[in-house]
Amino acid sequence: MKKIDFHIHTVPTARDSAFVFSMDTLKRYAQQSGLNAIAITNHNIFDVNQFRLIQNEIPIVVFPGIEINIGSGHLLIISDGNDLTKFASRCQRISTAINQPTDFISVSEISSIFGDLSGYMLIPHYEKAPSIKERDLVDLLPYICAGEVDSVKKFVRAIKDD
Repeated sequence: MKKIDFHIHTVPTARDSAFVFSMDTLKRYAQQSGLNAIAITNHNIFDVNQFRLIQNEIPIVVFPGIEINIGSGHLLIISDGNDLTKFASRCQRISTAINQPTDFISVSEISSIFGDLSGYMLIPHYEKAPSIKERDLVDLLPYICAGEVDSVKKFVRAIKDD
C-alpha cells in the first residue's frame, strides 16, 4: 500500500497559522512517516520555484497542487506535474482572484481557469472546516476522486457514505 500526504503547506499565507517552512523538517516527516509521495498544496498560491526545490530535495514523488477557497470551503487541486508551466500559470490566476482570506471563487471560475478538470485530482474538504458547500460538491462530483476529513472517526463514517 502506498502512503501519500496530499495536503502539505510550505508557504505561510493569511489562511494559515504562522509557521516557517523547513526543508529538513519536511524530509524528516516524509521519512519517518514512510511516505511514498506528497503534494504541495498551499492556500491559493503555487510557488513553482519552491516546488522545484522541494522536488529536487525530497527523495519521493512530489506533486504540484493548490488549495483553493471555493464557495465557503476548500478544494485541493493536484496536478500530475507533466506541464508545470501551465499549472503554475493557472494557479497565478487563482492568486490574482483571491486576495483576502475571506475571498472565494466559484466552481465555474475554477473550470474556466483550469479547463478540463478531469485532468486533475480534486479533493474537497468534506466534513472538515471549512467544509465545501453541497451545491459546489455536486457540481464537482464528476471530477472528485477523494474527500478530506479531519479525524479517523469522520473517515470511518465517510467511507460508508455513498
